[in-house]
Amino acid sequence: MSTAIVLGATGAIGQQLVTQLSQRNEVKSVIVITRRELDVAREFPHATASKLQPALLDFERLEAEVAELLPAGAVAFVALGTTKKQAGSKEAFRRVDHGLVLAFARACKTAEVSRLGVVTAHGANARSSVFYNRVKGEVEQDIQALGLPCVFFARPSLLLGRPEDGRLAETWASALLAPASRWLPRSVRPIEVRVVAAAMVDSALGSTDGRASFVLSNAAMHQGESAQR
Repeated sequence: MSTAIVLGATGAIGQQLVTQLSQRNEVKSVIVITRRELDVAREFPHATASKLQPALLDFERLEAEVAELLPAGAVAFVALGTTKKQAGSKEAFRRVDHGLVLAFARACKTAEVSRLGVVTAHGANARSSVFYNRVKGEVEQDIQALGLPCVFFARPSLLLGRPEDGRLAETWASALLAPASRWLPRSVRPIEVRVVAAAMVDSALGSTDGRASFVLSNAAMHQGESAQR
């Protein structure tokens, strides 16, 4: 049985990761990283509460505190992310989506986790002219350079099933595209947050065919959803 740890647990995908991990027999406990006190029953109403271990950490010391917290062989997940509008500037956005994510990955390297799964985005590319996609691509590139035993990146397209979080453009896009999504190519088709989480959990707990690094594309995650039906 494995210990799992989730950074970004209160976000849409993070909540699904915590819930689905807690329901798996292979997982004995789920460490839920937070920077504020959590009402576990409210945040994760469908999770197996007895498996959840909230860990209130100082994000200014994230790398050191996570490294001390994690047992060797754990499986780890990053679903942390913000927007430039929420962060307030490009620099603040980068501190979260690159700086904190990379700090967590370094802690996972130190703690000798067995697998690390990271949510980035469809279109992640370190050479992209689009700032958001470039930051996501750069963090993938920098994490790969750490030499973890196994790391994978989930690159979802537009997310469906996300709670209201102030992302008005994405909320409107979801409302407009959801009815027609079945006719869109799987590579760009909007995807439910529960499907993204399920693909990540399966990848962390199942066989990787010896791969040290791989990508869960939007199309592959949709294909996994179809196989589960």
